Amino acid sequence: MNSEKQDMRKKSVGGDSKSVPRLDFDDDDFTPKYLNPEKIRLFRSPMGSPRLEIRGEMCYPRVTFRRIRPLSDPEHYISFGAGDEAEIGIVVNPSELDSESLNIVREELDKQYFTPVITKIHRVKERFGVHEWETDTSRGRITFSVQGLHQNIKQVPPARILVTDVRGNRYDLPDYRKLDPVSFHQIQRYL
Repeated sequence: MNSEKQDMRKKSVGGDSKSVPRLDFDDDDFTPKYLNPEKIRLFRSPMGSPRLEIRGEMCYPRVTFRRIRPLSDPEHYISFGAGDEAEIGIVVNPSELDSESLNIVREELDKQYFTPVITKIHRVKERFGVHEWETDTSRGRITFSVQGLHQNIKQVPPARILVTDVRGNRYDLPDYRKLDPVSFHQIQRYL
């Protein structure tokens, strides 16, 4: 078995020894890399995209961000990526970043994770299999349509509801038990 691994390591993409070697998964243990917030500086390029400088190590001209725990802990464990491909590392507590860097992370995550919190439900009306929701949210009054309630309304115990509209936008109802009686009545039959 060891000789097979050694043979695999010697193989290359082009067939000759001067080609780029194949990726050997034994060399990468998939251990997450945690980034030190004190070494990180984010800024915007002239075109407005976020750039990352890790002091003393590397600069990345285009950076993306992803929440590792978007529902259970959205303010911590933010993954920094080089474009859409490789992960650079994880910042456990982004609030430890300098204020400019923290603002950039928040702005970018806000664009990516458009998830208004539903605070009141005025009406849910069904027409031709599409349910139109009129709601008050953390982003103001929003009316949206939901088709296929069983696929697009997800209950997360104990009382959280995630609603996905026909455009793919997600709405969060953290605890339906805390809704006012009129709002609760509007969704009670769908629970």
